[in-house]
Amino acid sequence: MKRALYIISYLLLIFLFPFLHASVESATLEVEWKNNLLTVNAKEAQLSDVLKNISRNAGIDIIGMEILDEPCTVHFSNLSLQKSFKKLLSHKNYMMLEALSQKGDILPIQIFIVENGAMPPEKAFTNDNSDLNNSDPGIRLARIQELISLNPDQIDSILYSATQDSDPSIRELAYIHLIEKGDNRVSSILQNDANSKDIDIRKVALSVIGRLSTLDALEALKLATGDDNVDIRYTAIQQLSQMQSPEGIAIIKERLSHPDPEIRIMAIEAMSSQGEKLAFEAASLMLEDNNEMVRNTAEQIKQDLKFANR
Repeated sequence: MKRALYIISYLLLIFLFPFLHASVESATLEVEWKNNLLTVNAKEAQLSDVLKNISRNAGIDIIGMEILDEPCTVHFSNLSLQKSFKKLLSHKNYMMLEALSQKGDILPIQIFIVENGAMPPEKAFTNDNSDLNNSDPGIRLARIQELISLNPDQIDSILYSATQDSDPSIRELAYIHLIEKGDNRVSSILQNDANSKDIDIRKVALSVIGRLSTLDALEALKLATGDDNVDIRYTAIQQLSQMQSPEGIAIIKERLSHPDPEIRIMAIEAMSSQGEKLAFEAASLMLEDNNEMVRNTAEQIKQDLKFANR
């Protein structure tokens, strides 16, 4: 009887082995983390295993991945962690905390995966931070403002993450509060954004960078006064005039002789806010300009000064 059972078991094993082998072979998982970019090749692998591999390779803390036991098939190469998690967790609620690396990159440092739409209280540093990922910028802005008032331990990471937000008001808020906190790392972010190819990003960064009152900030604003975009030029010159510093005034004076008449006009108007003496000197100098619009602007400023002194 035992011999018969052994024979039957052996035959079943022989019969089932190809299917078992095929099942093992069908599940594949490859994860590569290189130069802050992620490559994942997963076929019928458990999502929790995929995340564990990413956590181990990229050194990011992922909280709540143990609940993700569904199979995952995904293939992508050389994506940032932000884009990678957007692909992997598109069907999940999650919150991402980011921080500035030593090289100046914004990298995720912690992922909270939310089950049933609610953050486990023992994992959350506030009651609910899912609003930070809300598609409505107004909701994101309100939540960040609330967190600033609460001042949790992770507020710096939240603010650094917010400097990369798509909404200009959120980026401006984050820049300003990081500057007020005296965190020198924000300087490199502002300088990088002030040179962005995206006009919107460049404009917001330039509207704030003058608060740093550093030579690098002055240089960034000086360079922007000659930008191809008129809004960028105007923003830079206005910021220089608001800095109320001798260095800023010197840059504006230089622009009074710029080849572009529009820049000369902006410079005259900026000088008109620097006190009567400087305004009169700039306007008088530009009365002999070869451009009619420049001369008219200078004449109007002089007339305004005379009227104000009556």
